[in-house]
Amino acid sequence: MRALFITWAWRSHYYPMVPFAWALRAAGHEVMVASQPSFAGVITEAGLPALPVGEDIDLKNRVIVPGRQRPASLDDSDEGEAGYASAAERGLRDIAWTAAPAESAAAMAVDTYRFAEHWKPDVVVYEPMAYLGPGLARDLGVPAVRLLWATDFAASIVQRNPDMFDQLGGQLGQDVAKSFGDVTLDPSPPSLRISHDDVVRRPMRYVPYNGPAVLPAHLRTPPARPRIAVTWGGSLFDLGWHDGILGPHVVRALAGHDVEIVIATSDAQRHLYTDLPGNVTHIGPVALHLLLPSCDAVIHQGGAGTTMTAMTTATPQLIMPWAPDAAVNARQIEKTGAGRHHSTQGLDAAALRTTVDAFLTDLPDHRKAADLLYAEHLDMPVPGDVARHIEQLLPVDGPARP
Repeated sequence: MRALFITWAWRSHYYPMVPFAWALRAAGHEVMVASQPSFAGVITEAGLPALPVGEDIDLKNRVIVPGRQRPASLDDSDEGEAGYASAAERGLRDIAWTAAPAESAAAMAVDTYRFAEHWKPDVVVYEPMAYLGPGLARDLGVPAVRLLWATDFAASIVQRNPDMFDQLGGQLGQDVAKSFGDVTLDPSPPSLRISHDDVVRRPMRYVPYNGPAVLPAHLRTPPARPRIAVTWGGSLFDLGWHDGILGPHVVRALAGHDVEIVIATSDAQRHLYTDLPGNVTHIGPVALHLLLPSCDAVIHQGGAGTTMTAMTTATPQLIMPWAPDAAVNARQIEKTGAGRHHSTQGLDAAALRTTVDAFLTDLPDHRKAADLLYAEHLDMPVPGDVARHIEQLLPVDGPARP
């Protein structure tokens, strides 16, 4: 069997697809991963073959979120509220967040169709913002399998704004309303999952892939005191939304606690972390699936990779989201009890310290809930099981393919 994977050229969208692609190859199937030319190196460093298609799109300048680029004042002065208060602004934000990958899909279409007509894949596997996937599968007459990064952000959009995809499709000339495909591989355990009546779901356990990984020496032995990880991912920095990176302020809010703080950040973000307290023992890049098993908690921005990796290690989470999909992840984690969601609106330094203190006080309860969520996670089939039975993914009954 041949499986054509399609991904938007963004690491946090591609990385969750990698374990399933590995599993298909291990089961004897052929895999090809299509994306924009500049992303080929990211694909191949995971040991998968890349199909560069179309022309590169400057995604950083396409993903424009309406509103202020500063979530709050964190210098003890009152600079007023920020964020997206109105439903209209939230709708614009959702549309902005989905318009860029639609443009990317259009750029990739011609080359991808040309290749697919020759290679003849038996299935198309795509991440939620690879809008080219379901239409290509329909035209080829093969199943369209949507593989989620975390919670189902697209389903949450439809719940909040049922007409949003129709609005976007009218603007772009594409029927993105039919982006759910035939079946969705959902890595969220039942208590974390977002349901939607028009989506056929099959569970698949989340297996973290955080890129090339090396275990640092100081993570090879248990810490002498509680260890708290602070990370703000890479997307906000790469998109230029530096005011949304609250990690440095969180580190200062932790200064008075008897904990070890580990800052997991890219080298490009090091300069943001200044005036560090003495209980910071490490700063630099480290794969979260190697770090979090030794941590008592993680404080972060709600990105898919961080949220789901912490779920796989039963690590309690304090999430302060900036991007719209991160807010969905944060709300779902809070519903499970495995963590806490805190808005960035009106979050000054004093409020941040109060939030951090309250989270640490409630850690025992969050840990119990995180353990329950982890147990649900272990009950889900692993990618290898799904890959061995991929021909059984599509139910006899259920929504018809678009």
